[in-house]
Amino acid sequence: MHEFTGMTMDRETRNWLAGPVAITGADGHVGRALRRRLAGLPNPVRPLGRSDNWSAAIRDANAVVHLAGTLQPRRPDTYEAANVGTVQRCLEAIAGSTVRRLILLSYIGADSASDNAYLHTKGRAEQLVGNAEVASVTLRSTFVYGDTDDIGPSFATYRTRPGGTVWVLGDGQQRVAPIHVDDLTDVIIAATLDPATPTGTFDVGGPAVSTIDGFVRQINPPGVTVRHVPAPAARLLAHVVPQLTPALVGVLTADSVTDTDPDDVAGRFGVTLHDVAATVAEHVRQRRQM
Repeated sequence: MHEFTGMTMDRETRNWLAGPVAITGADGHVGRALRRRLAGLPNPVRPLGRSDNWSAAIRDANAVVHLAGTLQPRRPDTYEAANVGTVQRCLEAIAGSTVRRLILLSYIGADSASDNAYLHTKGRAEQLVGNAEVASVTLRSTFVYGDTDDIGPSFATYRTRPGGTVWVLGDGQQRVAPIHVDDLTDVIIAATLDPATPTGTFDVGGPAVSTIDGFVRQINPPGVTVRHVPAPAARLLAHVVPQLTPALVGVLTADSVTDTDPDDVAGRFGVTLHDVAATVAEHVRQRRQM
């Protein structure tokens, strides 16, 4: 795990919100990282799962970070329930509460007009948050990765042993600008606690663009073999393989990059981004010192 270096820690923090922060989807990859980062701050953290009482936890909170949602729903869950229903539940809990800031984690390309079920429901979630009567920040993130021993769900299937084989959906030339989970959570923390940071919708991603094949080789030991499932075949498999959905295949075979300068966006929240090569090298160095 990175040291807490992504955020400019000498920035003025005395005016940051000091009250409780509720986090939905707190047990996911980003949620766990966010809880680790918040542990160094005075704010009480209230992690929320689906079976918890959201209204009670949110009633006197200063801020809510909504991470609940999925690209890969497992039956009986659906994109509608996971990505829209949880936002509706969150907003119902916020009504009449002391919440001053609401942060929504979304995805690049979210659009209520999209025929991709994931992007469609994420777009609808953004509309709900944008219309809420609370200051809000929507962060449309590219794919998120962590250190090589906790790479995260976006890239878990792209990790293998030395000499192993990785299967990539598509031709491997789709462009990706993944953001490290610690950089993303630093942006989330600033957006959550600093009332001086901007509100609105922002695209966030890593500072370096590569092909997915290039990224796979960066996060694996030398000598791995990369093979491909052509996009048409992947779309057919989505109808017979339980782990795949047409929406998931559509997202994984498309680019995952921002249209804006990621360094500029991160800088508006006081965060310096780390590129993949630097984070992988740092993780290897730390492992060797253990």
